[in-house]
Amino acid sequence: MESFESDDGHVIARLDRGDMALESIERACETHDIDTGAVVTGIGTFSNLHVHYVDRTDLPDDQADRNVALELEGAWEVTDITGVIADGEPHLHVTAFDGERTVGGHLEEGCEVNVLGEVTIRKLSGLPLERRPGEGNVSQLTRR
Repeated sequence: MESFESDDGHVIARLDRGDMALESIERACETHDIDTGAVVTGIGTFSNLHVHYVDRTDLPDDQADRNVALELEGAWEVTDITGVIADGEPHLHVTAFDGERTVGGHLEEGCEVNVLGEVTIRKLSGLPLERRPGEGNVSQLTRR
């Protein structure tokens, strides 16, 4: 992974074959001192896709009871990665296609870049945010 920063606060990360997507984005946040930001674009290909999604509306207290984790092998064309970075921690969602189905969800660790990845992060200043547990133990953005 290599990352580049513009004069106006944009960071572009190039993810190379074998890089881990989320882990590389986290490293770019550290390298460029991104406390609060937005991932505004993300494209690429993965050789596996690790996501989770919420599959119910009653929201039990234990998050493990409300999330479905998918660990899918094969070539995935990533059409979008977006989300918010608060207190240096990315919360990102991904949409990807394997030639037969489209899958979306919360981007998890372990998604290996197959051919390439390109992610644009917009660094935001003057807006210190963090996530705190809210109603139903749902992580909510709040001002620090």
